[in-house]
Formats: sequence, structure tokens, C-alpha cells
Amino acid sequence: MSNPRRPRRQQQRAIDTRQRILDTAGALFVEDSYEGTSVGDLIVAARTSKGAFYRHFPGGKIEVATAIMHDTLTMDGLREQRIMLQEVVDIGMILAYRISRENALQAALKLSFHSNAPETYGTPWPDWIAFNTGQLAEARRRGELKAFVDVEEQACQIAGNWAGVVLISNTLDRHMRNVEMRISRMYRNLVTAIAVPDLLPEIDFSVHRGRNLYTEFLEGPAGAADPEPPQGEPSEEPGGE
Repeated sequence: MSNPRRPRRQQQRAIDTRQRILDTAGALFVEDSYEGTSVGDLIVAARTSKGAFYRHFPGGKIEVATAIMHDTLTMDGLREQRIMLQEVVDIGMILAYRISRENALQAALKLSFHSNAPETYGTPWPDWIAFNTGQLAEARRRGELKAFVDVEEQACQIAGNWAGVVLISNTLDRHMRNVEMRISRMYRNLVTAIAVPDLLPEIDFSVHRGRNLYTEFLEGPAGAADPEPPQGEPSEEPGGE
């Protein structure tokens, strides 16, 4: 008799293998750089086989980098707020919390500044600028912005400031532990400059704002269900091909 749970287990194993490769690639790209990491390095470090690797990423290392870009830079954790400028702050704080802990997100930031990124594995900046533009346009509609603010220019500045603060913080400190504090201060200064004064006392710039929102997201309905534990994947171990 066939086991109806077997397809689900196989699917979960495939998901786990793909994520393991991405997590491993993120760590290696941060430590050894994209150019300094080979597919062989990824296969060995991810404890998988050549066949399994190319089943998930037929395009090789470039496809891994592309997946890191698309899979890690998400809006997960962002919640609708009464004040739109709070949402502008929140997404930046969520990403600051995550980048201090996730190798893949650190790798995505590093990869995004390669000169050939748009032509190879893509870059997130146009999408984030467009997202910021939409948020700021809504903030203007709600009367939250000072009259002089140019929405499109400010959207680009937010993305640039965020990336610059993260990169400089990591360079100065040699770690990411101060990123949330520095990003919190950045948003306080930036929003103070562009928001109508009466709104400022209502906006939360706390250092742990991103952590709290992202933790709530992970512990919510989508993150609360424990997947069936994988049963091992002998066919995807080194030498399994």
C-alpha cells in the first residue's frame, strides 16, 4: 500500500535542501565573496550532491545568487499602520534586524552592489525605491509630509541611506550587532526632517521595533505550524548520485 505521506515528506526534503544551499551560499558569499566561492564549495559546505544541487539550481552559481536576491529581500513582518510613515520606518527596521542575523540577507546586500548585478542576478534597489515611493505618496495623501518633500527623491534617499548605514556600521564595528541602533537613529533623523511636527511623537523609532514585528510574523499563523520533520535524504548526500 502506498504511503500518502511520502510525497509530502519528499517535498519537504526538497524544500529543506534548497534552503540549506541558499543559507550555505549566503555564508560563503559573505566570508569568501561571490567570486571566491565555487559550485564545488557550495556542494561540499551544504552537504549535498552535484545532482541535487543542479536539480534545484540548473543555472549554477548565478541562479543561487538570483534566488538569494528574490527569496531574502521580502516585506515579511510589515503590518498595516494608521500612520504611513510608521510603515516606512518599520520595513527598514525589520530588514535591519534580519540582516544582523541572516547570512543570506548580508550576502544579498553585498551582491547588490556589484557593477554587473542588474545584468546577472538582479538587484533589489529599484523595487525598494518603488515601494518607498508608494508609501511616501500615501503619506503625502494623508497629510503626513512637509510641503517641500519630493516623494521620488526621498524614496531613493531612504534606500541609499539604509544601505550606507548598514555597510558603514559593519565596516566600523566589524560586526552587525549595532546595525539596529544605527538604523533607528537614521530613521529618527530622516523622518524628523520630512514629517509634519505634530506626527513625530506618535511614531515608534525604538531599536527593537523590527525584532518585535518580525518575531510576531514568525510566530503568527503562517509561522506557527511546525512542518513534518524531514526524514533524511540519502539520495542528495555527497556521492549519492
